[in-house]
Amino acid sequence: MDYTQGPINQSRKHGSWLALGLGSIGLVCIIAALQGGSQRSNLRENLVKPTQLAVSDAVVKDPLGGVGAPLAKRIVVSMDTNVNFHVAWNQWKPWSKEMSPWWTEDMIYDFIYVGDWKFGKSHGLPSWYHDEHLHFNKALPDAQWVDFIRAANDKNCTSASYGPAQFTDQFAGVPAPPSKPWVQVRDLDFYLLEGDRIKINWCMIDVVDLFQQVGYNILPPAPMDTLGYLPPAAMDGVPAPLSATVNPETTKESEKIWRAAVKEDYLEGSSAAARWADKITWYGPGGVGTAHSKEEYSTHFLKPLHAAFSNMTSQVDMIVCEGSYCGAHFYLWADHVGEWLGQKATGKRVTLRLGAHARIQNGKIREGWLIIDVPRAFKTMGIDFYSLMTTEAHKVEAQKVAQMK
Repeated sequence: MDYTQGPINQSRKHGSWLALGLGSIGLVCIIAALQGGSQRSNLRENLVKPTQLAVSDAVVKDPLGGVGAPLAKRIVVSMDTNVNFHVAWNQWKPWSKEMSPWWTEDMIYDFIYVGDWKFGKSHGLPSWYHDEHLHFNKALPDAQWVDFIRAANDKNCTSASYGPAQFTDQFAGVPAPPSKPWVQVRDLDFYLLEGDRIKINWCMIDVVDLFQQVGYNILPPAPMDTLGYLPPAAMDGVPAPLSATVNPETTKESEKIWRAAVKEDYLEGSSAAARWADKITWYGPGGVGTAHSKEEYSTHFLKPLHAAFSNMTSQVDMIVCEGSYCGAHFYLWADHVGEWLGQKATGKRVTLRLGAHARIQNGKIREGWLIIDVPRAFKTMGIDFYSLMTTEAHKVEAQKVAQMK
């Protein structure tokens, strides 16, 4: 399997002949433009021939994922090329031909809770295609995914992304606004490889934030304003980190801090946020907002979480770090003993599914990103999130019509 092949291949050029190479590239481009489409189709081949560049060195093709990228990053980026280009997205035979080389036959695609629509967890490529894949791409077609974090080792990979898309059809039964507005979909993924194929993909989007963007909201006002789901404030590559620049010692130190933070903030019920810097940017989930300090993060997220849930147990599916960037996908089970996101204590055993990312610098977490599967948590409280949201959507659209009369 050749991981260097893909729709985009960057060429590494050595400084001693950079100027000559660029001049040759310009000449080839001009000739190709004059000669028409048949020559354009061979342009990449022309560019990588040493004789065209008038040099003796062979041009080396970078792999998808970049030079030095771990195996899991190379595999996931190669697979994601199909997703990002929407290759034959609604045609099973060509789509499966494109996708099957990257997945095990017994692969699992684990999406957020979607109620009666029953496409949360898919087993096998056909199930994923007919369940989540078709439904999501009909509701939010042609999403242009922007990955801003992609951290990996040879077995695990994680990404944090957002996708501008038009909300055109129902999502889990919630109708799209008639205006079909543009939205920014917050997304994260965690991947587990088996050999050189993807065995499990845990995927989450922030549906609370998605619906709030179009005016559908069943939660109380968030305690903090939201700044969205923005890329890191660091020149570490896009997506970050650029693997070729990563120091393995930095990865080890980041993982040590990140594991301690997940344990303290969630499992031990500490509100001290001891692993966080005083000044941070934490992009919290829909219903919570963006924190700009450790104090805000503790006051508006950790303390309400710990007051609402007790007797926690956990399951950590994955913690992965690369350089200064880390991710964690995990479950918490807890007794619902206090109000959370407007829902008063039910006394029930509640399931919380979370996906988190962080950027760590000088021994402290400087930026964080979090998505919570709120519909799943509400379900275990006995609350039908999507039914309430559907009612809210009809109410909002009816009010709009009334105001136009």
